[in-house]
Amino acid sequence: MSDIIKQSGFGLATAGLFVALGLGTSAALLGQSLIEMRRAERIVSVKGLSEREVEASIASWRLPFRGTASERQSAVAEAIKSRDTIIAFAEEGGLNRSELVVEPFTLRVERNFLTIDGEQREQLRYVASGAIRLRSENTAAIANLTANTPTLLDRGVLLGDTDYGETPRAEYIFTGINDIKPEMIAEATKSAREAAQRFAEDSGSSIGRIASANQGVVQFLARDGNYDERFERFKVIRVVSTVRYELVE
Repeated sequence: MSDIIKQSGFGLATAGLFVALGLGTSAALLGQSLIEMRRAERIVSVKGLSEREVEASIASWRLPFRGTASERQSAVAEAIKSRDTIIAFAEEGGLNRSELVVEPFTLRVERNFLTIDGEQREQLRYVASGAIRLRSENTAAIANLTANTPTLLDRGVLLGDTDYGETPRAEYIFTGINDIKPEMIAEATKSAREAAQRFAEDSGSSIGRIASANQGVVQFLARDGNYDERFERFKVIRVVSTVRYELVE
């Protein structure tokens, strides 16, 4: 009987020991969780900014034109005249012939019905269309040409694919982003750290290690106002970095 009691006592003691160890482990894990939760709450997220003003590397301008007449040959002749006028206009503006691409002509027939003396009569109108694409690293020359578009109108050029079509605007492209992006990312990251440092000082803390970072969201903006940057010769390149720092007491 005493052996049974001893064994039971030993079993209870052993069970109690395991329970105590389990409670201790749970408490330790709970404590660690609380520490991690507090640590998660002590994180500041900041954004860093870097901006550069740049000039476009390449300008591209497509000039559609057309010739119209009641006879096919006359419409084509008008289109050829407009083509040659545009080429001369571009060369006068400082572009080389190699910077011009002449697109093939197209010809369409428009049928209109007119009422003459009470009778409907068909009238044919031939439209010969073409286009010249200007592409050059001389962005200033193309900018000046676009400003002088009325000169083409004065010389009798019909711009646009149709009677109601608008002349496309020149597009400006910046190709040097890979040359300046690493330095701009470094500037944006430095700016983010400075912002985090100011926040930490105001809160009586100091910044610790980086919890996470998203470096280098690149934006192309028009320099002068809220316009589509594609049509602006001068642009602003903006790099934004988002960094999350741990705060240390």
